[in-house]
Amino acid sequence: MQEEFYILQYHLYVLALHQYMKMRIPHYDYEEHFGGVYYIFFRGVDPATGSDTGIFRDRPARESIEFLGRSLLAHSTFPT
Repeated sequence: MQEEFYILQYHLYVLALHQYMKMRIPHYDYEEHFGGVYYIFFRGVDPATGSDTGIFRDRPARESIEFLGRSLLAHSTFPT
């Protein structure tokens, strides 16, 4: 995940989704409405080695996503 910068990728995707949901869902709350991130590496999934093999999941802290938003969107027209 780190070597291929997937962590940066999914944080940017989460920020984009967070901004979209803030605009579309009345009374949107990150903690209530955002479930998390899942990466499934099909070549890595093998039930014989355990149910978590080849599956990555995370739910970035709301504070991290809000900080990223403030940092990247400071001069944009998106609500922060």
